[in-house]
Amino acid sequence: MTRFLHITDLHLSAPQTEDPTRQTDTVAAFDRLMQVALRLDPRPDFIVASGDLTNVGDDASYALLAERLAAFDIPVHMTLGNHDRRAGWHGAFPGHAAAPEGPVDHDTVLGNVHVIALDSSMPGRVSGSLDEAQIAHAEEMLSRHPDLPKVVAVHHPPLVDPSRNFAWATLDLESTDRLATLLSGRNVVALLSGHVHMNRVSFWNGVPLVVTMGQQSTVDLTRSDALAVVEGTGFAICDLLPSGLQATFVPLAEPRLIKEISVERLRAFS
Repeated sequence: MTRFLHITDLHLSAPQTEDPTRQTDTVAAFDRLMQVALRLDPRPDFIVASGDLTNVGDDASYALLAERLAAFDIPVHMTLGNHDRRAGWHGAFPGHAAAPEGPVDHDTVLGNVHVIALDSSMPGRVSGSLDEAQIAHAEEMLSRHPDLPKVVAVHHPPLVDPSRNFAWATLDLESTDRLATLLSGRNVVALLSGHVHMNRVSFWNGVPLVVTMGQQSTVDLTRSDALAVVEGTGFAICDLLPSGLQATFVPLAEPRLIKEISVERLRAFS
């Protein structure tokens, strides 16, 4: 089994950052997330962070993220979202081929899985897109390691249902169609996205699409008259089993313990 975590929408703002849109203490939420990750059993082989790493794209918040990750012993593969700024990320994480302001598209092998991250951010826009150069680069990356299962991360989820969608909430239709063509037949075991601050699993053209709520807030899905933003943070534990992907959503709010049942007793249940 290979275990990895999907985290997204960190929306980090360093304490000194002037951020008029700061909603919650995302630094504390991120620290709590890292503490939880380190005590999971089995421990994750790697973590995928699918964008909106910061809330306003400032240098101080990227520096804070780099500092936290430098002290963390689980590898994290990340890309950017619409709240991020490419120049700021490149400054804190030097060495990327697209520096100083190009898209954060890159791949690596972690835990015997080929992990590919695509940068769907468009400067000045809320919605997401992948341009022609990125599509060509993505095809090149996807062609590598054909013997390994692939996990692909992109901040904006693809347009799954054109009849029920806001344009800002997904990749545009052209990028969605191109991505669908690219992923076909590539042994992609998971497509990881964020952006919409909710937990959701879809089977999109045969690929499991896992959308996770993130570390800032979530939305009240019972409301249809408005977008109601409410408290809520979490992440997904993704276990790649011989039978396929299992994704388990984990809330990060401190729970009130009701009762405990020992492992020995659980094993004794018929």
